[in-house]
Amino acid sequence: MSRHAQTVLTILMFGVIFASGSLLVSVWLFRPQEFTPVIAVLNEAGQAGPYPTNVTRYSNVTINVDVYNFMGVVQYFYVRTKLATAATMATESSPSSAPLLIQHERILSHGDRWLFPVTLNMTTTGLNFRLTFELWRYEPSADAVVYTGIWVHIPLNVTSG
Repeated sequence: MSRHAQTVLTILMFGVIFASGSLLVSVWLFRPQEFTPVIAVLNEAGQAGPYPTNVTRYSNVTINVDVYNFMGVVQYFYVRTKLATAATMATESSPSSAPLLIQHERILSHGDRWLFPVTLNMTTTGLNFRLTFELWRYEPSADAVVYTGIWVHIPLNVTSG
């Protein structure tokens, strides 16, 4: 191979390496930002567990709900609390069909956090309930409140005494 051909081949190899490296760096540095809301449950002390799992009928249960707005814009959020069963649990595509116990709502700017307590007096006895907190938001283009597909729950047994 001639000296000229070797020089051209070397320049081409460095060009390919530089282009590949530049592409990888740009993908890593400029990856698209994900915009999503976040909901979490904390116990009465504001910690991630332990949660109440066995309570007696007519006793109060207090759970703290934590919502973050990482949607990139101001959002009007709703948290709908339900006492679900395995048959009435929420999914990503549909909310729980269990009756609504209580609803909280708040407008949050991007990056804002909303932490609030939910206290319920448990009047229904049963085993294997799921105290469910669904995240909904107002969608201006539809002029409707829509389910985000995001929910959290804690297992709960309510006994007669």
